[in-house]
Amino acid sequence: MPLKFNQSKVSLRLLKEKTTSIILGEILHYLFEILLTYEKHIFFLSPDSKEFKEKIVSYINKALAFYPEPLPERKMLFEKAFEIIEKIFKSKEFEEFKKLIDKEKIEIYREPEVFLEEEKNFQVLRPDIIIKASKEWIILEFKLHTPVEEQIEKYIDFLKKITFGDKIKIYLIFFEPFKMELKFDSSHPAQLNLFKNLS
Repeated sequence: MPLKFNQSKVSLRLLKEKTTSIILGEILHYLFEILLTYEKHIFFLSPDSKEFKEKIVSYINKALAFYPEPLPERKMLFEKAFEIIEKIFKSKEFEEFKKLIDKEKIEIYREPEVFLEEEKNFQVLRPDIIIKASKEWIILEFKLHTPVEEQIEKYIDFLKKITFGDKIKIYLIFFEPFKMELKFDSSHPAQLNLFKNLS
């Protein structure tokens, strides 16, 4: 069954509480999630191609449509988001990201809700992206706010319960400048320093 996006417009009251950098981060977050879920082929287009530019423009405008007027920074946010996406797609680090998704028969889940029972209490987790490949599970957590170590720890616990020995990897994705940080790899857990330098 295909995944469905269900994103509500931001209320004017909430909009007043958001800084320009938070809105920009949300736009980039939305772009990556929707491209991974519906338009994965765009990650393999040349950023100089007409199709790439048209698609990115279209999705930035869709993301901005969730923010009502007055939004004086709308033009600046559009230009900045497009500039960052272009830089990401042209960066050497982006080649590593493409290797994660350039696999056959992968399933991609956007912000799935996960319910865990801990000491008779239910915990709700919502990782940004879960990728299911052959004998491998990957969580992508986009860098908008500093993740807490407990959050990543719970992701590991959840995946261990459902993967039955499959490989597990967790990445933090930073947008500007673009960078991927591998925070957990079940193949080499002792070599990774999970919860330091997250900010």
